[in-house]
Amino acid sequence: GQGALQVLEQVRYRAAVLVAFEQLGGADMALEISAAYARERKAFGKPIGVYQGIKHKLADMFTANQLARAHCYYGAWALNSNAPELAKAAAGARVTASNAFTLAAQASIQPHGRMGFTWEVDCHLHYRRSRQLSLVAGAPRYWKNRLITMLERRNAA
Repeated sequence: GQGALQVLEQVRYRAAVLVAFEQLGGADMALEISAAYARERKAFGKPIGVYQGIKHKLADMFTANQLARAHCYYGAWALNSNAPELAKAAAGARVTASNAFTLAAQASIQPHGRMGFTWEVDCHLHYRRSRQLSLVAGAPRYWKNRLITMLERRNAA
């Protein structure tokens, strides 16, 4: 009945927050290995991290990770306190964490150059994991649509 569906929704929101934290961890690691490689790899006698193209990519990754971190913390707060905002917080965490991990996993390949496509570094592992985690407990499109619906209802009231 209705009670079972509400319990199922609550479980899904809780899972969404936890998966979002796993995605955030993956995004942080992809950024970390990219920044470390950009500091040590040299091109034309300088670390590649000094070049604008690499700096901008790393900055984009950092910004997306920080946005996801804020949403994940909000989701954790809502989860821990059984707040009525849990639905919105979980959806926001999933959307931003999915975006952050996908961006970081894809963007980490470029600074690594051809090494990013080999088994020597973990870029491809992060990329595959980002794709797999984005589908756990609902794909990003599902969470975006949920968030839009919740915000539309709130604004209509």
